[in-house]
Amino acid sequence: MHKYKVGQVLDLLPNRASSSRKAGECQIVALLPYEGHAVQYKVQGKAETHQRIVSENDLQLIRH
Repeated sequence: MHKYKVGQVLDLLPNRASSSRKAGECQIVALLPYEGHAVQYKVQGKAETHQRIVSENDLQLIRH
């Protein structure tokens, strides 16, 4: 079950294994079907022109 919903803006956490993914705000574009591993989302970074697929563990609510 997905914790977040389409349209929600969240913080994308940095990925220590990949320098190509930067931390920052992103918006949920789509909920992806659960396939027996981590729940995944398609997101669009605020400062990016492309979308990416990330795990729910890579997202957190924005703290101001």
